[in-house]
Amino acid sequence: MELEISYLNTILIFAIFALSLNLLLGYAGQVSVAHAAFGAVGGYAVAYLFLEHGVGLLPGMVIAMIVSAAIGLVVGIPALRLSTEFLILLTLAVQTIIITLVTTSSAFGGTYGLQNVAGFTLFGQDLLLPSDFLPLFIVLTVLVYLVVRRMGESPYGRVLRGIREDEVACRSLGKNVFSYKLTVFAVTAAMAGLAGAMLVTQNQLASPSLFSFDQSTAIVAMVILGGTGNLLGSILGATVLVLLTPFFQNVLNFTPEKASLWRLVAYGVVLVVVMLVRPQGILPEGTTPITLVKRLLRRGPAAGEPTQSAAPDVRVPEQVNRGALVDPASIDLDEDAHALTELAHHGALPDTVVSAGRTGEIVLKVEGLTKRFGGITAAENLNLELRRGTITALVGPNGAGKTTVFNLLTGAIRPDTGRVTLHGNDISGMRPDQVANAGMVRSFQDVRVFPRLSSLQNVLLAIQGQPGESAAGLFLRPAATAKVERESRAKALEWLSFVGMEAYAEVPAGALAFGQQKLVALARVLATEADVVLLDEPASGIDQQWVEVMLGLIEQLRDKGRTICIVEHNLHVVGRLADHTYFMELGRITAQGSFEELTGEKRLAEAYFGTA
Repeated sequence: MELEISYLNTILIFAIFALSLNLLLGYAGQVSVAHAAFGAVGGYAVAYLFLEHGVGLLPGMVIAMIVSAAIGLVVGIPALRLSTEFLILLTLAVQTIIITLVTTSSAFGGTYGLQNVAGFTLFGQDLLLPSDFLPLFIVLTVLVYLVVRRMGESPYGRVLRGIREDEVACRSLGKNVFSYKLTVFAVTAAMAGLAGAMLVTQNQLASPSLFSFDQSTAIVAMVILGGTGNLLGSILGATVLVLLTPFFQNVLNFTPEKASLWRLVAYGVVLVVVMLVRPQGILPEGTTPITLVKRLLRRGPAAGEPTQSAAPDVRVPEQVNRGALVDPASIDLDEDAHALTELAHHGALPDTVVSAGRTGEIVLKVEGLTKRFGGITAAENLNLELRRGTITALVGPNGAGKTTVFNLLTGAIRPDTGRVTLHGNDISGMRPDQVANAGMVRSFQDVRVFPRLSSLQNVLLAIQGQPGESAAGLFLRPAATAKVERESRAKALEWLSFVGMEAYAEVPAGALAFGQQKLVALARVLATEADVVLLDEPASGIDQQWVEVMLGLIEQLRDKGRTICIVEHNLHVVGRLADHTYFMELGRITAQGSFEELTGEKRLAEAYFGTA
């Protein structure tokens, strides 16, 4: 019986490893192959403190978590500024360095590790057998599950998933991406340290072999097998892979050495098969065992069912197909464009959109803005003004530097010289999230919606002042978090209603037609309630019916006092919307005035407008 309980203990330990890695990998999209190394930090810490200083189990585990989190922070600072491929290499190097340090250190027992880590007591009870540790391990695993679930399935987790989908878009909505990534890296390192401490106490040994690269690979395999972004999947993946060892030893009667070898082969085979056959894992994000069984039963007898998709099934709005469950990738939402157009024209503009101040006052002022990339001048001595309640257009040929101006204004690119003031405050050199929080946001020509998040979640990410988006608010202010979440959902639905997309609130944004994604992106930008809105080619790449919807919405915003600047190639759009127009050539503003005035200049008409 004790042998079976020891396997159960091991499942609980690796469930913690997998849950914590899933928060980092599945939710935040940050790849790490050093999770076992952080476990080694925690495991060796609790063993060393117990053997050398007589520190008890629970205090030792707390210290182990703190040390692991601190090392996670140190590693995270440089790691999280890297692209995925370099992040993998760095965490691999960290794994190697930590294991090499404990292997070569006499204080930690060298190659043999710290032996006889036994004699722990808990509340006066000796912990000797696996059954003695089981209640504690169950409690710790449940606590970790609850913490990870609280972080992942909350406004905080929504931000993490936004970062996973598109860091640039997240920054543009006012999220300090680096802070989120660093926090989750430290938290998951602490959880890995706890799992490592549990593994050492279970085995009564702190050995390098317990935390080798093979173990890191196994933890990654657990997450991928179970399903990234699915916590129950992590537990399932841990259970399956941990039970491979007794399967090879007890069922196939392999020797321990042979079983260990075949276990590694099985990891590799599982990863290859899963990535080829079911890359989303056994339980994809948003899927529960019940919904999985229902989906399998539905696909069994039905002919012509959609193929499996990485996105979860969604209930499509009544306007598309009443009550039907479909694969989002199979939805042809263009068929409902006419109905959506009618909805958009009747959308009610939320009252919060009204801007304070006098129409015509200068809200944004740019003076002498210059940016060079080597010998290329992207922007040279730019001077422009955006006024409240007006639409300003920035036009010019391709390569003139229009999008670069938006990048300079919003902090995506730092200017070499010049000054940008918003409401009289200098915002030059601020990060994109700081600029957004100061009151200026932008859209993107290529939309940059978060494809695996629903339309509603896309807009929710833009709503400011949510206590649940901070770790402190999430755990210390649960009532306020729940209350603001309900209010935020109502606001997000108002903005979706304004652009005519409330019927598609629960549909993944990636399943929408391009024109509808543009509308969701517009709702997302407006939900920030920023005073200044920069729209990068809002009418590009969409049908005329969508163009008319978009223009009507932008005109309503102007009439309510928003300050708007658009970059646009469509002259019909510029002529209809622009109150003032700047003309750019080769990084310089060479003319300004009304659209009629610019089209009346022969040189500009011949060079760009084509009206000569």
